[in-house]
Amino acid sequence: MGGRSLDSEVLRRFFFFNFWIFFGVILFVAWGDMPPMALSFLLLASAGYAFIYLAPVWLLSRLVLLLPSGRIPAFSLACLLSAATLFLLYLDGFIYHLYGFHLNGFVWNLMTTSGGVESMGGSDDTEVAVEVVVVALVAFQAGLFWLAGKSLRHQWLQWLPKARWAALALLLLMITERGVYGVSHYTAYRPVLLAAQHVPFYMPTTFRGFAKKIGLQTGRNVSLSVAEGGKLSYPRAPLVVADDSQSWNIVWIACESLRADMLTPEIMPNLWRFSERGQRFTNHISGGNGTRMGVFSMFYGLPGSYWFSFMDERRSPALIDMLQQRDYQFGIYTSAKFTYPEFDKTVWASMPQEFLHADDSGVGWERDRRNAGRMIEFIEGADRNKPFMSFMFFESAHARYYFPPENEIRKDFLADFNYATVDIEENIGKIFNRYINAANHLDGQIGRVITSLEQQGLLDSTLIVITGDHGEEFMERGRWGHNSEFHNEQINTPLVLFAPGVSPAVIDAPTSHVDLAPTVMSLLGVVNPASDYSTGVNLLDPIPNRYRLVASWDALGYVGSDYKVAMPLAAGGVFEMAVSTADDMPVDDESAVMALLQPKMADVLNDMSAFYRK
Repeated sequence: MGGRSLDSEVLRRFFFFNFWIFFGVILFVAWGDMPPMALSFLLLASAGYAFIYLAPVWLLSRLVLLLPSGRIPAFSLACLLSAATLFLLYLDGFIYHLYGFHLNGFVWNLMTTSGGVESMGGSDDTEVAVEVVVVALVAFQAGLFWLAGKSLRHQWLQWLPKARWAALALLLLMITERGVYGVSHYTAYRPVLLAAQHVPFYMPTTFRGFAKKIGLQTGRNVSLSVAEGGKLSYPRAPLVVADDSQSWNIVWIACESLRADMLTPEIMPNLWRFSERGQRFTNHISGGNGTRMGVFSMFYGLPGSYWFSFMDERRSPALIDMLQQRDYQFGIYTSAKFTYPEFDKTVWASMPQEFLHADDSGVGWERDRRNAGRMIEFIEGADRNKPFMSFMFFESAHARYYFPPENEIRKDFLADFNYATVDIEENIGKIFNRYINAANHLDGQIGRVITSLEQQGLLDSTLIVITGDHGEEFMERGRWGHNSEFHNEQINTPLVLFAPGVSPAVIDAPTSHVDLAPTVMSLLGVVNPASDYSTGVNLLDPIPNRYRLVASWDALGYVGSDYKVAMPLAAGGVFEMAVSTADDMPVDDESAVMALLQPKMADVLNDMSAFYRK
């Protein structure tokens, strides 16, 4: 065997040893009490991800080995990169067991910003300990390379499979693991979904869309309990209700894409008049820049970063659980779908199917008219001896902003809104006018519901929440729509709260969707502190100058009184933190702002981890 072949063989054995080490580390981080199927999945996932983490190191080392005099650089690179990858797994395991989520861009930025480790409770001893771990891992990898070289003298490793056969075997294992996860996701088999959460940087694969195309259906399981071995600690204490509490009726209206400046006497006259009888919040933001996180935050009272864990555990909100325990009647309506976003697995996970009514036929305003009628019928037909809760998700203000002729309060609108041919930037003013007209139609349907409640004499016994799921931008900051940035236009929504016995008021203090659940719970007699089940506060006792959080699919936004920070949640987003003023203007020195906000970032970390088991 020639010199280069010997070097290649040493490298192969080095990575063979490392594979089992990485496999063991991942298994150690992810291990927990779980049924056999979940354990089998975890073994497959640990093997697959050990290979995935080592593959780039192996390829780079092999490439360097092919260079002239590449032996020493290849061996050094393999040791250093393997040590670095092991360190990241060690760090991820530490973060996961401390906070309940894996290492992500936000945590990485916090740790690498001056003062960040100290703000998380670290010290000089922490830095020394990290340095010791790094040196130990590099030394360990060097020793492993020495062992790989020594093993050439022994016959007991001659049976090692060639790289291509090992790769093929691992590929089959990974395909099996993907299949097990996909089936578990489709059938809502939670032990496997929970096991996947433990695997560092796990990337799920689902085929619900494919299954639907080929006609497969799966029923909803509403007899769900908190998953054994789940990572959530929610609520953090059993809810206690005062003996003299009132079971108010609840009417909760969420409006797709309704931004705050639509609530005017001209555009939404019905809601404006009603807001003068209740509490109108002028500095209110959603919990997200999209429907998924916006609706999640209003019912759970939690940042949207918890969405994925709650969905995998099929955990319904404590608020809805309490209403069910108090024998409320339910009429739940949407002019979209309950399955996308996956509110059938989150907000309404415990709700029987017969209470969920979706209408997605025709354009938004037509659906809203039909559903407003259904909501009114439910309210009028509800048993007056029992409280009721009715929720409606209106769709009128969703792009492409359809409306009937009688709602043309802005005449200069874009009549033919064709995504394929329209120049958005050139026509944005006319598109905005379409949106205003659609909001005017939406107001008419809200007015129908309010009028019905009034005619039925129910206002004195009904708690009413009316808000948007998120906002909508019309190129004010260079974007159109939502789900793209944490610009004020995308996150600011109106909020009108009407509660029996609560005096009318206009509230200018900063408020958020995460405040809705604790407010409603308090009005229904829950005596627990909001921190037992929410990161929000009671809207009737707002806190001035507080920070608020908004979320997207892969980012979290800090919204303070002076500054705003968009923080990546994806593991790969370590360089994507963006800093601006609270009005979305650029700042001169992002580093100086982040240093100023460092203590707040540690508080944000606590908000993100408060409801995970430690």
